[in-house]
Amino acid sequence: MGDESRIPRYRTPKGELIERFFDQKIMVFRAVHNSGSGPGLLLVSGSNSLSQQMCSRAILFAEEGYSVLAIAGNASEGDLIKATAYLKKLPETELGLVAVGYGKGASLICRSSENGAFKGIICFDSEELIKSPELLDQVSCPIVCHFGGSNRDRHLEDPKTLQSKFKRKDGSRIYIWEEGAPGFADPENANFNPRADDLAHTRTLELIRRVVGPYYDFVSLFSEHVHHEFTTKDVDATMATMIEEPYVNHVPTLAGGVGHDMLKRFYKYHFVDQNAGGRDRTRISYTMGPNRVVLETYTKFRHDSVIDRYFPGIEPTGKEVEIATVIIVKFRGDRVCHEHLYWDQGSALKQIGVLDAGNLPLAGPEAARKVLDETLPSNIFMGEAWETSEGKPL
Repeated sequence: MGDESRIPRYRTPKGELIERFFDQKIMVFRAVHNSGSGPGLLLVSGSNSLSQQMCSRAILFAEEGYSVLAIAGNASEGDLIKATAYLKKLPETELGLVAVGYGKGASLICRSSENGAFKGIICFDSEELIKSPELLDQVSCPIVCHFGGSNRDRHLEDPKTLQSKFKRKDGSRIYIWEEGAPGFADPENANFNPRADDLAHTRTLELIRRVVGPYYDFVSLFSEHVHHEFTTKDVDATMATMIEEPYVNHVPTLAGGVGHDMLKRFYKYHFVDQNAGGRDRTRISYTMGPNRVVLETYTKFRHDSVIDRYFPGIEPTGKEVEIATVIIVKFRGDRVCHEHLYWDQGSALKQIGVLDAGNLPLAGPEAARKVLDETLPSNIFMGEAWETSEGKPL
């Protein structure tokens, strides 16, 4: 196993709170990626102060790779221009600037954007933009607006009225998230919805990565993670490729762990030494996103040892298993954040002989083989039902 002194544990970036900025009662908070630098990101709160939740949001963006300056929403346009200049001059800031604003902080960014300081702007639930859509006309860079679509009070305007403002060809978009109410992505708001916020965060990174980077090679980063899982079997090195508190979930069997200690325990005692004989994996596809990789694979192995993640509580049967697996890997900056792994557990159990499928439409190895070769027979379980459509007009 690895040596903790040799492979330092990843630590979440920390930040610095400055309570008085430009000799005024304006709070700002600084945070930067562990590499020590990154594109500049100005984060503007929707309230007159910076709560712990908004400072945590600044740290999240720092983890994603940015040099972040968060500022309270009681700033004036002049204050924002000064803060932008300050962020740009920081030695930790490189490549360009983007701005992310919540509520009134979003409209404040738009009103102060005429100097062209930003390469991209992201706005969350700015009711002022709906009431004064002309603010969008003065934004020359790509802009993404997010709105919570559920439980909108009658006095709130419909964000769909802004659709005509997003016919630009620079990648500008408006997203209306029915999963969340207004304020769904603001960690200071009572309507904060982590699920909807995560969806919107990915779309936010989609714009930011495109206009200022940074660009991470997720394929290589995940390959390093897998190399330590299966080849070096070095648990410390595996954990070093992940964020401070990651999680892994093998969905069909709930195997894995949430948080550093639980996941390290899973890797050390229930994973790295439980890789079956005759293992063969073929990659089918990689689908890339701004913070995710979706990997589709064909895997063949022999159930000749205890494999807790696949067959917990089942003694080795010696049978061969062929499964198609989908792995969804989320990254936070240059570290693995979490993994979701899916496969057909019914097919796997059938192949090791512990599940009698009888006449149920449950495929064995042919399910995985068809992922490799789409020309293999389809509709094999439909039988006579499939034959009834033979020769019918198309």
